[in-house]
Amino acid sequence: MISLAALLLAACGGTVPVTGETPDGERFTGTFGYPGDGRGGGPFELRSDRGAVCDGRWQLDDDGAGATFLTCDDGRTGTAELSTQSAPATVRGMLGGKPFTGTFERPPG
Repeated sequence: MISLAALLLAACGGTVPVTGETPDGERFTGTFGYPGDGRGGGPFELRSDRGAVCDGRWQLDDDGAGATFLTCDDGRTGTAELSTQSAPATVRGMLGGKPFTGTFERPPG
């Protein structure tokens, strides 16, 4: 799996790592950026081991559930549900018409 350096964004609190894959073995690594005020939401970036870069925005509600919409530079799009109810937190959805699953660290706050 390709490792991705933490994405540092101005005025943000930090990042947490996320990983995932599709059933055909395409693997992704990336980050969720989160604001310094502890609110759940921010930029989301994934890089595929096959070269695609996907980004979007994510949002968590007070119950630790949420969603993201992704757009990739190879034309794929997708949506995923997020949950922090387990450790590690989970990402489950569709990307380019294929199931996508992954995990991430719960953002502080």
